[in-house]
Amino acid sequence: MYPLKLKPIYDKTIWANDQLTKIRGVKESGYGTCWEISAHSYCSNKILNGEFAGQTLMELISSHEKEMLGKHSISEMLRVAYLDAKEDLSIQVHPYNEYAIKHDNDMGKTESWYVLDAKPGATLVAGTLCNDKKTIRKAIEDGNLEQYLNKVPIETGDFIMIDAGMLHALGGGIFAIEVGTNSNTTYRFYDYNRKDANGNSRELHIDKSFDVVDLSKKAEKISNPIKDVKVNERKVLTDCDAFVVELYDIADVLELDTKGERFYTLSFVHNDAVIEYQNEEISVAYTENIFIPADCGKFSIKGNARVLVSYVK
Repeated sequence: MYPLKLKPIYDKTIWANDQLTKIRGVKESGYGTCWEISAHSYCSNKILNGEFAGQTLMELISSHEKEMLGKHSISEMLRVAYLDAKEDLSIQVHPYNEYAIKHDNDMGKTESWYVLDAKPGATLVAGTLCNDKKTIRKAIEDGNLEQYLNKVPIETGDFIMIDAGMLHALGGGIFAIEVGTNSNTTYRFYDYNRKDANGNSRELHIDKSFDVVDLSKKAEKISNPIKDVKVNERKVLTDCDAFVVELYDIADVLELDTKGERFYTLSFVHNDAVIEYQNEEISVAYTENIFIPADCGKFSIKGNARVLVSYVK
């Protein structure tokens, strides 16, 4: 197995910005979400390089599960996607595994966001300032939930964890990459009374949201300003039951090894780089994401770049 380049899958949203599409030279606008690494029934990326080119990531995992995932199963697969927001996203909550499996035939969702760019004054929502469900439900009915939201100021390089059960929303003016569990189940809690492209109010999932929400949950960001790096630096951004995300500022060469046990996802969030493996190499551009199968073994990342390395323990 070898490092896999994947074809991005773009999704249009009513809150979309154009930062990602401008970087990549995509002419059409309106893409707020881009699925970069996904092996899910909703969508699965096509492989672009090597002998498996043309297959989807899900197809290759289905036929070579051990070589692709090592000691892990498809339910433990990670999903990586970009969020490029001009406007605030709706206030949402994700379910836990047990509830999602029962009600939506999907896995629950824990996710994390790393911010590639943020406009001055940008904020996101990570929890609430009130733990009383009756108060929050009335605020939704009255259309004034904003006063109870835990808003976190955000700058370029910030990272934040969003646990299942936590109310959350990315704010306008933020371009972020999401690393999370293999799920596409989201319950929309509140949407600022917005209309879709056809003038209709978007569906809310109030009952399901209140079934799974934990109003005691809040999150704080971890700041990771971009800086000149003279020696390789590693920082663990999160180490939870669902996944680990490590940030590497690479000065020259970073060497890693799957040992046949785990897969990696690599997200290049500052500058370009080169991946060397099995006497081969591939160039990787800023904003690209690479899937490293468990059977790949030793590989190295060369360059002066920042990369997120994500995996399941």
